[in-house]
This record gives sequence, structure tokens and C-alpha cells, in this order.
Amino acid sequence: MGSGRLRRIIAVATNTYRETVRERVLYNLVFFALVMTVSGLILRDLAVRQDDKIIKDLGLAAMDVFGTLIAIFIGVGLVSKEIEKRSLYPLLARPLTRSEFLLGKLAGLAFTLLVNLGVMTIGLYATLWAIRLRGALAAPPDAQLLVAVAAIYAGMILVLAVALLFSTVTSSTMAAVWTFALVVVGRYADVIRNMREVVPGVPSWLTELVYYTLPNFAQFDLKNRVVHGESVPLATLVLILAYSLSYSTVLLGVAALAFRRKDL
Repeated sequence: MGSGRLRRIIAVATNTYRETVRERVLYNLVFFALVMTVSGLILRDLAVRQDDKIIKDLGLAAMDVFGTLIAIFIGVGLVSKEIEKRSLYPLLARPLTRSEFLLGKLAGLAFTLLVNLGVMTIGLYATLWAIRLRGALAAPPDAQLLVAVAAIYAGMILVLAVALLFSTVTSSTMAAVWTFALVVVGRYADVIRNMREVVPGVPSWLTELVYYTLPNFAQFDLKNRVVHGESVPLATLVLILAYSLSYSTVLLGVAALAFRRKDL
């Protein structure tokens, strides 16, 4: 990748990040951090052994839900909103290719999600430390939480790639609907794979095809393993990150192809 192309992608990414900040997404996460801290102090009177598990489970689940919704409802407007507002035309009139535009948009929103997730992670750790300082938690918060957070972020990147693809071929409303539907289906990938055991007559090749074709969002959920103290091997996390990167790359390539053929 040439330096000129990289500068153009970074410029689009920076502008995208500024746009999302102006939409006040980050302020919602500051609220989340405060809620987590307060809830942790309220829950301090629960059984000591269950206290930290509840906080961790609540915090990681909230990160997953908040982050996924942000990825969907901001990601679907990456392209379609620019087309509807006609703000895309002046950009493409410059020495900026459509592929560079997509890469910059994806990178900008990926950084926004990283900042959001960082704020929520700080809020979760602050809650756990607050509980420990009050004597309700014996051990300090462990680093295994970061493994679950990394897996959540990998899932968000894949959601972004799905949203970006739909954003290039349809309106923002329909892109949101299709992205949300695909995320829900992907979270129940294992159920789809075993559907032949529930609904007799369903061909096994069909369930296997659907299972391996659709994005498997269920594998990004390491919450239960981490909350209950199970150590997640580094190889497992690497495979999860590699899956997200490879699948997102394929979706981005399809989106770039569709965007190049789009008549603007």
C-alpha cells in the first residue's frame, strides 16, 4: 500500500471518527461506566463468592449488547447515509477510490468502537476495584477479563463488515434490518447446525452449509468461561481473531466490488 493511499484512508478514518463523536455515542458509554460503578456498590451486600461473578457477567454482557448495537446502527450508515445526503460525490471527485473510502470508513468506526469498549472496560475494572476496596472482594480483578473483551471486539469488527456490505447495496433502514437479523441468526449458529435433530427430514448438508457460510457470532462469547474462572488458551483467542479478520476481509472485498459497480 503506497503512502499516498494510506494517507487518504487515514484521512477518511479520522473524519469518520469525528463524525461519530459528534453523534454523542461516547456520552452513552460514560453513562454506562457510572451505572456499572453504582450497581457494583449496590451489589456489595450479596454473597462474596457470587458478587464479582455478577458484576463481571453484567459488565461483559452490557459491552457486547451496547457495542453490537453501536456497530449496527452507525455502521449501516457508513455508505448509504453518504449517498442519501449526497456528501459522497465531492469525496469521490477527489483522488480517492471507492475502496479507499470503504477502508477509511471501516477503520474510523473500528477505532470508535475500540474507544467505546475501552471506556466500558475501565468502568468494569473500576467497579471491581471499588468493591474490593470495600472489603467485599478478596482477589484483585484478573486479566482474563481482557480476553473476553478482545473476543467481543473481534465480533464487533465482523458486525461492522456485515453492516458495511449491506450499506453498499441497500438503504440504511434495510441495511439495519438485514444486519440485525444476520447477527441474531449467527448467535444461534450451533442451534442451526443441530436443527436436523429437532426437525426430522432437514438434510444434514443443508445445515452444515448454512453453519459454515453464515458468520458464527456465538464463538465470540467467552463471557461464561471467563466469569467462572476458566482460563482461555491463547490459541483459542488467536483463532477467534483470525476468523474475524478473514471473514471481515472477504465481506469487505464483496462490498468493494458491489460499491465499484454501483451507479452514483
